[in-house]
Amino acid sequence: MEPSQAVAADEGPQETVAKIDQKALRLSALLREIDNRPIELPPELVERLDEILEMLACRISATRTLLHQVAYPVSGVA
Repeated sequence: MEPSQAVAADEGPQETVAKIDQKALRLSALLREIDNRPIELPPELVERLDEILEMLACRISATRTLLHQVAYPVSGVA
């Protein structure tokens, strides 16, 4: 189990969602800063940022899928 998972397991669902919300707001503000004031980045940093954004997109998609499976279980599937 990753350290973040151990901490999340000790918290209630509301606290976990609140933490995600706060971190999402901080990340959004950082990305907006890049959008509003584009800066010249070396190619290796552009590539790394692309990798990070791709990883986040995959993680968000996977989490969203799991949440919907729990919220709306498919009946009749063995």
